[in-house]
Amino acid sequence: MELDSEPHILLTNDDGIDAPGIRALHDALSAVGTVTVVAPDRNRSAVGRSLSYGRTRSSDDDFSIDLETDSFTSPVPHTDHELGYAVDGTPCDCAIVGTKGLEPEPDIVVSGCNSGANLGAYVFSRSGTVSAAMEAAFLETPSIAVSMDTLGYDRDLEPADFERTGEITADLVAGVPGTGLFDRVDYLNVNVPRPDREPNGFELTRPTEIYEMDAAFENGAFQLTNRLWQQMANRDIPDAEDTDRHALLKERVSISPLRVPYEVVDTEPVQRILEDVL
Repeated sequence: MELDSEPHILLTNDDGIDAPGIRALHDALSAVGTVTVVAPDRNRSAVGRSLSYGRTRSSDDDFSIDLETDSFTSPVPHTDHELGYAVDGTPCDCAIVGTKGLEPEPDIVVSGCNSGANLGAYVFSRSGTVSAAMEAAFLETPSIAVSMDTLGYDRDLEPADFERTGEITADLVAGVPGTGLFDRVDYLNVNVPRPDREPNGFELTRPTEIYEMDAAFENGAFQLTNRLWQQMANRDIPDAEDTDRHALLKERVSISPLRVPYEVVDTEPVQRILEDVL
């Protein structure tokens, strides 16, 4: 990504356009580029890479596939907002309409700042924050997903709490052009320590592949237990030192350089197996 002028930045999130994290990033990024905000009109956390495309709304909470449509175009309703556009849709809807529906097209997409870290390979298809960055990467637009750890931070978050995260994000956006970084990677997943903890530098990481969810059926009800966050709270994790979770527990900014899935495996062994099976 090489630019002759300040970058055009598309800013989105999954916490909703009124969340304090996106306000802080908007203010910080406005100092290094032209910012256009296209974000969900309400909280859309953990919706992953879901889209509104091909669906019609039959009620506020119910979607149904319209099998009778003769069009491959679906509306994505929005309202104007002081920061930009509040979209009645998902983070990936926002990434698509923001990269392809506005002029000029953005040079880079920033998704965040999420209230809560997004760590581990398992989270990428679940997190709306990371999914928006991934969607932009699929559309060949460089992108950065930004999240801030809030585990144990027990007071209401305000834009000021994200100020340091905004500065880090602005430094990345301003410093990337001309480096060739996005010739090598498609997007970055950035996780910043809690606002009441001083970062101890940054570390390039790989997403942990450890995934530990437990379930139980007790007293007539199902329950889920997230062992990963339980470990984080106890500061006792089994992850290797080069992983994102490990870096965050050392109070370091975790930066995972990633390429969009899916990497094609060596097909010869698969071919042999399937020839025997099919």
